Amino acid sequence: MKTLLNIDNGKKVKILKISGGKGIRQHLQCLGIHIGDIVTIKKSSFLGGPVLLEVNGYDVALGKGVASRIEVEEVE
Repeated sequence: MKTLLNIDNGKKVKILKISGGKGIRQHLQCLGIHIGDIVTIKKSSFLGGPVLLEVNGYDVALGKGVASRIEVEEVE
């Protein structure tokens, strides 16, 4: 299964699963990220730094550790 770290810039993905405990799920909900949402990868660097997403019209930055726990599938 692909995570947010495995997706190229500019691609749209659907969030399928969030691995982790209650804390990470609450954190993502506060940022407006939920299972089933369609998000756009705006910037993902393989060398480090955060992953920048567009979620419901807002830009959200996620650290690599959090991004690695979000399983996604690409959509058209």
